Amino acid sequence: MSLKPDAEGTLTANGSEQTLTNITALTKLSGYVDLSQMQLGDSVVIRQYMVLKSGGSDRKYEEHAYSGAQDPPVVYVTTKVLAHGGKVTLQQTAGAYRTYDYSFVREE
Repeated sequence: MSLKPDAEGTLTANGSEQTLTNITALTKLSGYVDLSQMQLGDSVVIRQYMVLKSGGSDRKYEEHAYSGAQDPPVVYVTTKVLAHGGKVTLQQTAGAYRTYDYSFVREE
């Protein structure tokens, strides 16, 4: 297996749950989300989902909430083995909408 870029970029929050990456096949996925733009009064939720069987739906695996300025500002999305896929989302739930850089890699 080798590492390959999956998804990277800058997401501008809008209050809805927004997808950072969405995988539809067998892989190992890991990545980073930069919360350095967050300030006092801001809140963000990062959620991870997995598909447990072929043709199945995304099921929430993990959810973490972050509030205010972050130190350290980079969140590591730990490596997950995805048998049938999964996704990672970000939702800003309070404060002025910010931008969030992210980068994910997959192993094939």
